[in-house]
Amino acid sequence: MQLKAQWQLRLKLRAEGDKLWAEGDKLRAEGDRLWAEGIIEVYGNIKLEWKWRGDVLDCELENGEIYRGDEPIEEA
Repeated sequence: MQLKAQWQLRLKLRAEGDKLWAEGDKLRAEGDRLWAEGIIEVYGNIKLEWKWRGDVLDCELENGEIYRGDEPIEEA
């Protein structure tokens, strides 16, 4: 394979990787939006703070409730 062909393949793969990263960022933003809407629906416009406790990121609500980042979500 010639050098020019290798560079073209590299650029093509790089562009595909960038596209996948952008798609992942978009999905992550959508998940964040849905999560925020859920908090607002249940608690209203409430202040919250993210805190590291050891190696786990927890969400502490203004009313004192703490949601640990490593606990499984319970299905309703």
